[in-house]
Amino acid sequence: MEHFDFVLIGGGIVGSSLYYKLAMAYPEAKIVLLEKESALATHQTGRNSGVIHSGLYYKPGSLKARTCIDGYAQMLDFAQEHGVKHEVCGKVVAALGGKEEAQLETLRLRGAENGLSGIRYLSPEELQEREPYLRATKALMVPQTGIINYADAAEAMLRVGRGAVRLKTEVTGFTQEGVKTTQGEVRGKHIIACAGLQSDRTAQLDGVDAGLRIVPFRGDYYELSLRAQAKVRHLIYPVPDPNFPFLGVHFTRMVHGGVECGPNAVFSFAREGYSKTAFNASDAFAALGYLGTWRLFAKHWRYGLGEYQRAFSKAKFLEALQRLIPTLESSDLQPGRAGIRAQALRPDGSLEDDFVLHQGNRAFHVLNAPSPAATASLAVADEIVRQALA
Repeated sequence: MEHFDFVLIGGGIVGSSLYYKLAMAYPEAKIVLLEKESALATHQTGRNSGVIHSGLYYKPGSLKARTCIDGYAQMLDFAQEHGVKHEVCGKVVAALGGKEEAQLETLRLRGAENGLSGIRYLSPEELQEREPYLRATKALMVPQTGIINYADAAEAMLRVGRGAVRLKTEVTGFTQEGVKTTQGEVRGKHIIACAGLQSDRTAQLDGVDAGLRIVPFRGDYYELSLRAQAKVRHLIYPVPDPNFPFLGVHFTRMVHGGVECGPNAVFSFAREGYSKTAFNASDAFAALGYLGTWRLFAKHWRYGLGEYQRAFSKAKFLEALQRLIPTLESSDLQPGRAGIRAQALRPDGSLEDDFVLHQGNRAFHVLNAPSPAATASLAVADEIVRQALA
């Protein structure tokens, strides 16, 4: 039986970044990446908006903030060196009214504290020139924000890494020698799990109880018609609600063309179900049988009701978009894709906001890696290597 120095679980952007980093740091090491699907990057990595985040939103000093700033620079360097299409197009964050303007100033100060360069308010004349269709009483320009396709980036990382990749190989347990999988045992010295939507279940197989559970939230997107795409020149974001972890519906130019708008954020009855009616009994029972889920619902039921209305009503979704671009019409919106966010939830109903890394009995686990994990992935990989191999 073949023996590896490193066994990596999960073929998303974090697992791919780790694969690449280990290959660069240990060129003689034998590395294998195990992915349960028939292709790589099929879940969160292949279904996110492709934004290279600048680090505007994250609490200074948090792991998110530190790795986002570092990861941003590393991702741009990697993309340029390995020919992964990307663009630094900038983002406009738009406020409407005094309350949002005050929150916008908080974001500006936080961005400056996190080390962003060039962040500034746009004058009314500049705003009109840059985004003539955008309605805002005040707007912040964040020039460092970019776009990329993270599935393309993950593929490039695995190609450069030169190790082994085994698809259709689901981990079912851990042993002293390695891991049990649906394709037999794989032996290895170091095991690192980057299992995304299944991270808590993979950790449980290793005897880890980190006091959290993954609760899935689906986000639906629309795409703008060719005519309406001209109304978006940068990325356009609203001022986020500070009481909720999602950024609200926004407009995102895509690196391969087109403009996405969304997502909403609704509870999903399936961790890997992307239709509005997707249902998985095991996933639903795990989420709805968890006290933290009901405490979250009780706290945010009004917000959640609005998100569900937008999920099933194109007119309601359009209303949310028209708050920023009033001239959009229903005919400008075409149904797009959907994604699932793996949100780590505590028993008290609080949402785990930062990345969570944890050493288990046999493996090192990435338990929570929400946005900006894709942007930060190369820096997160550095942190994983530092902790796991200490």
